[in-house]
Formats: sequence, structure tokens, C-alpha cells
Amino acid sequence: MRGLIESLTPEACRIDWKLIGAMFAFYVAVVVIAAGLLINHRSLKGSVSEMSLAAVACASCTLADD
Repeated sequence: MRGLIESLTPEACRIDWKLIGAMFAFYVAVVVIAAGLLINHRSLKGSVSEMSLAAVACASCTLADD
């Protein structure tokens, strides 16, 4: 039990700031990529819905002419 308590002291475990910085940089990169994909998806979704409405309108015009 004493060994467990001593292993929790600050002297026993030094913080590796390079590892923490790398993890933070990875987190920021993932968030930026996810935000870019979300924005791209939303912009494509709007144009696709507009294109589908135009296709439906075009199809209804050709059906009305027949």
C-alpha cells in the first residue's frame, strides 16, 4: 500500500508536456477537419436539394406538356 501511495507523488510521475501538446494539436486538427466536413456537407446539401427541386419541376413540366 505504501508503494501505491508513493507512486502517486509528483516526484514519481513527471508530466510530459510534449505528449500533452501533441494530444492537444491532434484534438484541434480533428475539430477543424470535422467543422470543415460539416460546413461542406451543409453547403452541398443545400445545392443538392435545389437541384432536386429543379429536376422535379422540369419533370412535371414535361408531363404537363404530354
